[in-house]
Amino acid sequence: MRVYVATYNKEERATAKAPRKKREFDSKMFIAAIFTGAFGVGWMAMAIFAWNIPFFWETTFFGEGGHHGGPIHWGIGFAAIALTGVALYPWCYATLFLFWSFFGKPNARRTGETIGGIHLTHFGLIWFWLVFVGPGVYLWWGGMFGIGMEPEGWYWALIVPSIFMTGLSVQGLFWGLYLIFRGTPGAREQSKIDSKIQKKIIEQATKSGELVKKPLNNWWEE
Repeated sequence: MRVYVATYNKEERATAKAPRKKREFDSKMFIAAIFTGAFGVGWMAMAIFAWNIPFFWETTFFGEGGHHGGPIHWGIGFAAIALTGVALYPWCYATLFLFWSFFGKPNARRTGETIGGIHLTHFGLIWFWLVFVGPGVYLWWGGMFGIGMEPEGWYWALIVPSIFMTGLSVQGLFWGLYLIFRGTPGAREQSKIDSKIQKKIIEQATKSGELVKKPLNNWWEE
């Protein structure tokens, strides 16, 4: 029969507390943010002076227009949104890298959702332009409430289609921003599980007074 004797410092164990997980500054991620942001300056300059993005926006809202009798040039607006989104991508990624350098990079699933959310938001703007501006829904609301035009009573016959089309038009924007700032429950739960595992290991190490190299069997099933 073998007898195992465990020794520990009584005072140390009595006052020991599981240390809080400290966020470590990620210098590599910070450098990536700086370089990406600097590249974004040149990229935006090219978008403004070579792609002539201001011209597209000026033509969209202050050109001849005529779309459904309104002031907006619908076709040029597509190009304005698409090019502006592409021009802003480097700065979007630079902001993401900068945030991660201070607050830590999330798990792979959450990272993919955040990056996907950036692109979905861009697509959501194009979708909004297609569904809300394309059929002239903005004019329906304007006719009902006298926004930018004289109100006319017959526009109220379009109240149900207006609500439906407006809700449909913002779906891309909503889900894109949701993935960026919130994320799906599965990705958030994965982060919580990782945090619980690390916390349990720290607690075991604190109680034993030694570095735990192998967790206790089946403790995660408790």
